[in-house]
Amino acid sequence: MNKIMEKLEGPLTKLASKFAQNSIINIISGAFMMTLPITMVGGFIALIRGLEVAPYQAFLASTGLYNHLGTIYQFTTSFFAVYVAFAIAYTYCNRYNMKASAIPAGLTAIMSFFVATPYTLPESLWGSATLDTSWHGASGLFSAMVIGFIVGSIYKFCKDKNIAIKLPEQVPPAIAAQFTAILPTAFAGLFFMVVAWLFEGTSFGSIHNAIYTILRAPLGFLGANIFGQTVLALFCGCLWFLGIHGGMTVIPMIMMLFTGLQMENQMAYSAGQPLPNWITGSCLSLSSGSLCVVICCLLFAKSEQIKAIAKAALIPSLFGVDEPAYFGLPMILNPLFFLPWVLFQNLLTNLGTYLLQAIGVLGYYRGVNIGSFVPFFVSNLVGYGIPGLIWGFVLFAIDMVLTLPFVLTYDKQLLAEEQAAAENK
Repeated sequence: MNKIMEKLEGPLTKLASKFAQNSIINIISGAFMMTLPITMVGGFIALIRGLEVAPYQAFLASTGLYNHLGTIYQFTTSFFAVYVAFAIAYTYCNRYNMKASAIPAGLTAIMSFFVATPYTLPESLWGSATLDTSWHGASGLFSAMVIGFIVGSIYKFCKDKNIAIKLPEQVPPAIAAQFTAILPTAFAGLFFMVVAWLFEGTSFGSIHNAIYTILRAPLGFLGANIFGQTVLALFCGCLWFLGIHGGMTVIPMIMMLFTGLQMENQMAYSAGQPLPNWITGSCLSLSSGSLCVVICCLLFAKSEQIKAIAKAALIPSLFGVDEPAYFGLPMILNPLFFLPWVLFQNLLTNLGTYLLQAIGVLGYYRGVNIGSFVPFFVSNLVGYGIPGLIWGFVLFAIDMVLTLPFVLTYDKQLLAEEQAAAENK
């Protein structure tokens, strides 16, 4: 095992380094982190609004709370693409050291998103206009990302070519920055006006529909399936085993591939409709990696070193903070933990969830995001309901059975070392 991992360490480290340094991956990751509060609020509202209890639903309907909660949901999850457009352009400017342009670029991206969206002008001065809001949520996510990148590129081009309205040096920088943003804002607006005009004459009808149609098929083929999801999970685990933060490398790819699918499920769940997407990049959780190992150590290990570290790591592991166990036991670069941690756990959660859904004992993921630092049984309950809570514990018990022989082997090694040290002392 050591020789295999030594051969894999070099290529995986180089690959992770390339992903970590990739500007596009970093911008997408930063942008999605910016929108996390909105997605979490939208997720909680979807959960509160869609709770499948008949008396509770009757109460929401009779008091009008169902509609009022729907308003919050409408302007969080259902407008998610608009916020992503801002966040991508904002993060793009920060990435290229254009901090003064970050907020103007984000606002320009929102403007550009609306300019590119199908819109019908009022027939009279006081008439009503119509704006197609169907692209403001999950369906418009890909186009929002593209628009954000294009707006950021326009701002960068104007900065590199020194294209800006120049004001005297006496003008305060805060005011001068806004005048500097006028030309790139105008260029972006005109660009997307032309884009909207051109797409009106195509079968797509809009840039949103074109990007959604063209990109969704290949992205779905590459990753939005059980094989792609499992490979990404295994890749993340391999990186962590080598001491590289797997989440920072893999999560942006998972977000890009699966966030739209999760949003579609969340919208359907909130509306009380059947969930449309089976594979969403999510599966039943067993915490984030170390909890099963830590509990096995606490229950069965005899080594003083292992027991002391496991006691210290238990509470952090329960809430998804794995570093005390990863580096303390250690699990990182420890060949004994590669199979139970990287291979068994990821296969069990991904393929196990898929199998349970295939036989009909577990529903699809609801798309509700409540954050990373919650106990695994809470995320299972929120994401899959009572069946998810039950089956999450079943899979956890199976994982403990698979992990225990490796923990006992490691415990035997350390116990022998401790006894030898005590005899020498």
